[in-house]
Amino acid sequence: MRVPFEEGFGPKCTAVQALSRVPTSPGYYAIFIDDGAALPSPYGDLLLERATSLIYVGIATVSLYGRLVEQDLQHRRASTFFRGIGSILGYRPPPGSLVGKGNQNNYRFSAADTTEIIEWINGHLSVNWAEADPALETTEASLIRAYRPILNTKHNPDRVSQLAAVRDECRRLARADS
Repeated sequence: MRVPFEEGFGPKCTAVQALSRVPTSPGYYAIFIDDGAALPSPYGDLLLERATSLIYVGIATVSLYGRLVEQDLQHRRASTFFRGIGSILGYRPPPGSLVGKGNQNNYRFSAADTTEIIEWINGHLSVNWAEADPALETTEASLIRAYRPILNTKHNPDRVSQLAAVRDECRRLARADS
């Protein structure tokens, strides 16, 4: 089986290596899990069924380093990917942590949980990328439709309902919804 993104994308490197290898230019990126069995059911099973290790595709319209490394892998700023991986690993935001906040979707995990998620990412994920200026959302959408990564919901014809459910649970908890 052909591994997605090998043609036109750089070679894969670990999440830890990405800290020193990912460029600051715009482009597209892919996140892979080294062993699908590291994910709880049904996520690892879905990867096996789909015969892939690709879990996420993203776009960086300004900086691959800023988007992929700082947001998605290190969670220095809000990240859909980080919220998704944290929630499927069983982490939950502090109850009521979004009360009074303007954005009622960008829940965060506790500092201790964030550190544990980053450690898990560093031990289990690899990435690759392709520089592209401009990086177009239509291209990202095409990649997501073609490869159907389990952690992408937008543009994904095979979005994972269990992911939507745990993310909704996290939002309700952080909003202190009854």
